[in-house]
Amino acid sequence: MFLKPTLCLMVLITVFLPAPFLFSGEVYRWTDEKGTVHFTDDASKIPEEYSEKAERMEVPEEMLKKTETTGKPQGKSDRVKDYLEDLDKRIEVKRRMEKRISELEEELRLSQERLKRIEEYEKEDFQYYLPFVDKRTGKLVPMASPYFDEKRRLERKIETMKAELGTLRERLLEIKRGL
Repeated sequence: MFLKPTLCLMVLITVFLPAPFLFSGEVYRWTDEKGTVHFTDDASKIPEEYSEKAERMEVPEEMLKKTETTGKPQGKSDRVKDYLEDLDKRIEVKRRMEKRISELEEELRLSQERLKRIEEYEKEDFQYYLPFVDKRTGKLVPMASPYFDEKRRLERKIETMKAELGTLRERLLEIKRGL
């Protein structure tokens, strides 16, 4: 009879005695003035004002091993992170395109205003700016004003800006559909 309780006691001691030795990790916990709970395994990372309030917690070695192995799988990319980075890049491209479109629209508006002023100036000050018949060819030829070269340059510039704006708007629409 005496053997049975002793055997039970020995079994209980064997089971519960190694338990304290399983705890090998230390974790410190503290709460800041905003109520946020912080954890760290390094006591030197605790701010001085919270060092007295920090609680020392023991973590079993088995738990530490589980947390180390449950990290990111080796060789696999983080799809969410990649997706968000790609989304950020597309948003940045969209912003740059919108900025370029607004710059082109402003430049186009200024060029059209300048062209309009030139034409009004020519009508007012160059009334002789009427076509005449060239004696050699027999065709009507307009008289050139001092603004002739600038006017032609502005007309070509306006055409190229309109074409570039059209392509940029199409690409911007494709990007917006993809977001």
